[in-house]
Amino acid sequence: MLNYAFIKNNIVQNIIVFDNTTTETLTVFKEHFFVDEIILANNEKAVIGGTYDGTKFWLPQPYPSWIKNEELNEWEAPVPYPTIEEGSDENYTWDENTTSWLLLPPSN
Repeated sequence: MLNYAFIKNNIVQNIIVFDNTTTETLTVFKEHFFVDEIILANNEKAVIGGTYDGTKFWLPQPYPSWIKNEELNEWEAPVPYPTIEEGSDENYTWDENTTSWLLLPPSN
């Protein structure tokens, strides 16, 4: 089975699974669903709401301030995640209002 992403304006609109398909079938689906492209998408980053930049799939942007790391094909915070000492149970969460990592209270 093959997964195909239905793309409109570079946004993944849907993922459809075909047992086997032809170019003609994909053309019919493309016209019927009014999408720009149908791309083979056997990739964990091909998700509804994600994007396709013409060469690769991207998960949805987690926060407006995060930027694409083209080398890793991942979104990154504008501030690196804090360094945590080995054995520490510290956890942080991203705060978009301050564009910084906030220490979460311990989970006892």
